[in-house]
Amino acid sequence: MLPIEPLESSLPQPISNNWYLLTVRSKKREVFLKYLKFAIDQNKLEELFIDIKIPQDAVYEDMVLLNLSNFKTAAAHLKRVECFQNIERKPLQSEQVNRMLGMG
Repeated sequence: MLPIEPLESSLPQPISNNWYLLTVRSKKREVFLKYLKFAIDQNKLEELFIDIKIPQDAVYEDMVLLNLSNFKTAAAHLKRVECFQNIERKPLQSEQVNRMLGMG
């Protein structure tokens, strides 16, 4: 009988697919993104904010898509970022994310 090897170190952590829709103050998306990137760098939050996407369609001009590893912690940080308005509590379905990014 072969010994059972622990799996924890050999397998990479699965990438979180928790995309959240965030709204910013009207016409302030670029300013918000600049402040968000600064906050991520300053506070070493790269593992919390996995990815940031910008929907291309003009309908979404005051929205940002965020892939987060921990909603609660991220929401606390986001509230301190200039021009932040709101973040939806429920993650989006991947089909919704793809549609917003013009991929489906």
